[in-house]
Amino acid sequence: MKKLLDWTKEPAFINRKQEFSFLEAWISEKPDNLLFIFGPKSSGKTTLLTHFIEQKLPDSRYDIKHFNLREIFIANYHHFIQAFFSIDYSKSKDDVKERRQYDLKVFKLTVETLKGLEEKTLDPFAVMKQELKKTEAKGIRSLIIIDELQALEGIYLNGQRELFKELFNFFVAMTKESHLCHVIIASSDGYFIERIYNDSKLKKTSKFLEVDYLSKTDTSFWLDDLAESSKIKKFTLTEFQKEKIWYLLGGSCWEISSFLGDLLLVADEGRIEEGDFADLIEKKKITMRSMFVDYAGLFKDKRRLFFEIHRVAENGRFEEIDVESLITAGVYDENGLRQELIELVRHNFLAYNPVTATYSLQGKSMEHGLRMFVEKMKNRKV
Repeated sequence: MKKLLDWTKEPAFINRKQEFSFLEAWISEKPDNLLFIFGPKSSGKTTLLTHFIEQKLPDSRYDIKHFNLREIFIANYHHFIQAFFSIDYSKSKDDVKERRQYDLKVFKLTVETLKGLEEKTLDPFAVMKQELKKTEAKGIRSLIIIDELQALEGIYLNGQRELFKELFNFFVAMTKESHLCHVIIASSDGYFIERIYNDSKLKKTSKFLEVDYLSKTDTSFWLDDLAESSKIKKFTLTEFQKEKIWYLLGGSCWEISSFLGDLLLVADEGRIEEGDFADLIEKKKITMRSMFVDYAGLFKDKRRLFFEIHRVAENGRFEEIDVESLITAGVYDENGLRQELIELVRHNFLAYNPVTATYSLQGKSMEHGLRMFVEKMKNRKV
């Protein structure tokens, strides 16, 4: 038996009982709708799905195809075929099997069928439906998971049929009409989800699950026992340090994990010296503020928008109408303001909730970064 690698830190997975309960109930029903999972970047959407699959879905009963489009370059139809389909090497000659990797996350086809797809003599959606039917006939449930589906926007099948729209039509047909598979689509792009949510056809055939940052209780549970949650044995945190991390980073899974990695570099005899901790906190705060400095640059309209967001976001979420004064003042027109907010979402300054049509700063780190930016600009009387 191979010896497992001994890591100094591993990704933590905390609680998510409520999300697990929702997913268990949803997947226990006969396929009848698409499930969109949304939430701010680094809130743990992909990690949630990975753990749900590992813990709740036995391999013998489910055929799971998970496409993470962050990891796949798709710029045209040929790339799409390469990402979603593969040769069934179990039916290929031995010399082919030795040279090729057997990928379980795609639709596995014969050489002839794959050739037909590449030459566009076969419809990829007809092929996928046929494969799903074969899986169902074996008494196995199919689950398709796609991370960041918006990466397929702008790709066309034959110069006219947009791949993005065709996939949605296919998913609706496979869930609501044919009941052949469950489909989960996860995205951190709130505007992408909004377009889906406001589409009358998809709105009536979809469910939505928000995955937010960890609560203070869950974050405290994580930081109280780093050896159990993150396999960190090199140090423990003081109560002051744990409170400071929560105050600065909130429940942002990736940011906390990254900061714990920074602490590993300065750990000594099972603890973190307060001076070293303070230095790392200060570096983090400078990075937070500099993100706003870099984005605003010399553009007065962007600085005005940051000032206004700081004012209206003090109580958490806000709506577009809350920054309408920028239109009245002539800083932006309606289209310009909407586009700027979209860019802030895409650059992970803001998170957008498509169900409530509200914005919020992307976690506590952004809240602190914006506050420090505004304070410094005020001191300069900008």
